[in-house]
Amino acid sequence: MSAAGARHAYEVNRARIASLWAEARPVSADDAAGRYLARSGAAQGTWPAALRLHPALDYWHMQADRTPVCLGRFPALLALFEVDTYPRGLQGAPVPHAVALQRIYLAADGSLAPVPAPVKLTGKAGPALGACARLAPADSASRVMGMAVGIATALRIAQAARMPVWAVPDAALLAHARWPRGLRSLHVFVDTSDPDQWRSAAELARKASACGLQVFPMVADMASTPQFTATRL
Repeated sequence: MSAAGARHAYEVNRARIASLWAEARPVSADDAAGRYLARSGAAQGTWPAALRLHPALDYWHMQADRTPVCLGRFPALLALFEVDTYPRGLQGAPVPHAVALQRIYLAADGSLAPVPAPVKLTGKAGPALGACARLAPADSASRVMGMAVGIATALRIAQAARMPVWAVPDAALLAHARWPRGLRSLHVFVDTSDPDQWRSAAELARKASACGLQVFPMVADMASTPQFTATRL
């Protein structure tokens, strides 16, 4: 794709992301998104601003003959993924830029919708490598936070570990997660149920350590109440 074509695609995706986000509303305990998170073990009183519920989102599926078909409309949990940009240069304050939405299609009871792939990412509204769902503000006092794979997993870890935890959408992208400026310590959480996370976690730990951060790789047993064990990567 040409540079002009890429810019056009970014603008189309940016408008789509903004439209979906505007159509969505904050998550509450009694909607499909709140029920989904509760079923995932991440129930809490106040949900992050990076999460919203779209009440009725079209689900499009590409058939074998490459014909798109709409399989219905479903409630969907939207997670906003952002990267920092520096329009005034690296000496200026960072400005978050929304680059993608993760859509988790749901049934009314909070279970995953009966569709071929209930978890999808929108097209990207710019270079997206390193984007995270910022599920809590970074702690400006302790300058400590964690990174994990998956929205519900990150929320559960944050509750148990009592620290801000940001999420990436999949294991491969954990290696590229970008932490906020000024961070001192980074906990890299590896879910024991997903062996694909180990290599990416090791790469993220290497990068963070090379940048002068204290890095704490942690194995997270998510079977019930999250349990953490320090490890080497």
